[in-house]
Amino acid sequence: MEKREKKEYIRKSGIYIWLVKNKRLLCCAFVWGVPFACSCVLGWRLVSKGTVFDPGGSFAAGMGSFLLFLLQTALLSVPAAALAAVIMCGGKSKRVGKWKHDLQGRRPVWQMWLFYEIVIFLCWMPVFLAYYPSVFAYDAEGQLYQVISHDYSTHHPLLHTLFLGAFFRLGGALGSYSAGMAVHSVVQMVLMAAAFGWALSYLYRRQIPRWIRILLLLFYGLFPANSVLALSTTKDVLFSALVLTFTLWMYRMICDREMWGGRKERAVFIVLAALMLLFRNNAVYAFVVSVPVVYVGIGKPARRTYLRMALLALLLFAIGSAMLKTATHAHSGSPREMLSVPLQQMARTRVEAEEQLSPQMRQELDHYIPSEWVFAAYHPHLADPVKNRAVIHDNPKGLIETWVKLGLQHPAVYVDAFLDNSLGLWFLWDTSHAQVYGIGTESGFGYLSTDNRTMPAGCEIVEHSFLPGLRAFMEKIVSDNEYGKLPVVRLLFAPALYWWLLYLYLAAALYQKKYREMLPAVYLAAYYLTLLLSPTVLVRYMYPIMATIPVILPCLMMNTQRDGCENIQ
Repeated sequence: MEKREKKEYIRKSGIYIWLVKNKRLLCCAFVWGVPFACSCVLGWRLVSKGTVFDPGGSFAAGMGSFLLFLLQTALLSVPAAALAAVIMCGGKSKRVGKWKHDLQGRRPVWQMWLFYEIVIFLCWMPVFLAYYPSVFAYDAEGQLYQVISHDYSTHHPLLHTLFLGAFFRLGGALGSYSAGMAVHSVVQMVLMAAAFGWALSYLYRRQIPRWIRILLLLFYGLFPANSVLALSTTKDVLFSALVLTFTLWMYRMICDREMWGGRKERAVFIVLAALMLLFRNNAVYAFVVSVPVVYVGIGKPARRTYLRMALLALLLFAIGSAMLKTATHAHSGSPREMLSVPLQQMARTRVEAEEQLSPQMRQELDHYIPSEWVFAAYHPHLADPVKNRAVIHDNPKGLIETWVKLGLQHPAVYVDAFLDNSLGLWFLWDTSHAQVYGIGTESGFGYLSTDNRTMPAGCEIVEHSFLPGLRAFMEKIVSDNEYGKLPVVRLLFAPALYWWLLYLYLAAALYQKKYREMLPAVYLAAYYLTLLLSPTVLVRYMYPIMATIPVILPCLMMNTQRDGCENIQ
């Protein structure tokens, strides 16, 4: 065997990472592999033992447990880093010549956009008929109660509440609230299909290989999370479409430097960003965090332009938010959502270490989470039972002080509480996110919520499935969680998968020295950080990243053009 062939054989065998003198590849691969391995070890410990620490409590046992953790992480990080290295190397390969023929006789981009949109919409139509008039679940009941009573709250984004309420009122005018929700489903399906279709047409413009576009077309059109959520009344659906569009628009602006000077492009960026912030309350925190990071990484020539656009987007959001609040006379939502993790930590400490607490500490805790209900209410993966009953308005300063003092006394319990509450966001084999509210077709709870929420008399949304067989099949997947029986396919349903793909995107961009292409993903990473403080892990919370990362990852890994921007018409 010749030397070149032998080297190629070793490279394909998966141990290339150890046999080449590419220290940059080695480092970047382990930048991804070590955290992934660490998440696997911590996740299995938490699921099997209920804690990531040694339950024995002795110093010797604790040291032994820590050394075992290091050993397990080190062993698992090697294959994880090897997998990352293979993917990173694939992104460096020069494959332009294999599809240069696609440049000849290419269809206009708008035609491809329309084609993709129609195909995705048609794929969703049977699901729409199966769940007619809509998947009336999640927060729809509470939001429409605001519309009926004219008692609005900023607990849910006002723009989405009004959007949902407009179709509800349309149903009232038509004499059928169910018909109004059916129109809502169709309109939302069109908007979502348009967003996904535009994303695929963007890949077409970048000359991403046809087989990748076909796979993504099948993903958007047939994957249950996409087809069912397209009919859902939750705010996260349109927010995800806005995140996808905003990220790709920013990707275009960063790749094609000339676009920074176009007024149209800047205006679209500002409007997209403002709408995105108006559709999700925690979106503004992620945006504020991402702005200085992008500002530093964008380079001096474009910094001032980007900063102006970002500030104008925030200003437009603030004005729009104030106008909506004034027009609806809405009252501010409760700050309880921001205290989900602290209250979970305090509740878990009380449940697991009640006997170790001093009488004074128990008395302090009784002001916020009384022992009468906290033992029955605490759920390791759901903060709502504790968050909704905790007393926080009487003395918020005292609550924070008590939280700090209790954490200093029981830091290990605080760590376990945080990790358990966010398990599905980082542990690839977690199942708690798919059964946090229950499981089963009868309840409509499981991987996704498809239960039909109860409305006041005369305002009911009546279900009428035109394809009951298809609905039963879909319910087995999204309510009975039957997908969990498929060893590989089940990973596509895991929210954590899309975080690790996003992290792989950042690590690959670092290895390939495509630093500017890391910037569009900064907002996604910042948004992910806000999810770690959420009251629970739900697929709909992770949906913006699920919808976006499958598009930007091929843009980075498939080096079809230099910087991926030339010859784009």
